[in-house]
Amino acid sequence: MQPDPTVPLTCLAVAALGVLCLAIGVGRKRRWRNPTRLYSWSQKQQLIRQANGRCEHKPPLWFRCPAPGTEADHIHPWSRGGPTELWNGQLLCRRHNRLKSNRVPSSLYRWHLARRRKKY
Repeated sequence: MQPDPTVPLTCLAVAALGVLCLAIGVGRKRRWRNPTRLYSWSQKQQLIRQANGRCEHKPPLWFRCPAPGTEADHIHPWSRGGPTELWNGQLLCRRHNRLKSNRVPSSLYRWHLARRRKKY
């Protein structure tokens, strides 16, 4: 009696499907997010006072942005697990908030921001 040739092919197909599911993340747990997405009005007021009403963006070799800060932004993006708390907030103008998007800033950027905040 000869072995059935479809059994190894079926096993191979099931294994390939399993590897594909692992690769695209089926069954992976969703990252924790703070349920509060937006900063409250009192938190925005504190961020405005902290930044003296100006955008906190500063390019590496240039001065701080002179535009008024109009948007409260998460330094570590909310979409990537950043909490909606004052220590994770910064005031940005509309342009720089759109440019930053949901990128996670480097530790060097956060260090420079903390040092700049001591000056204003």
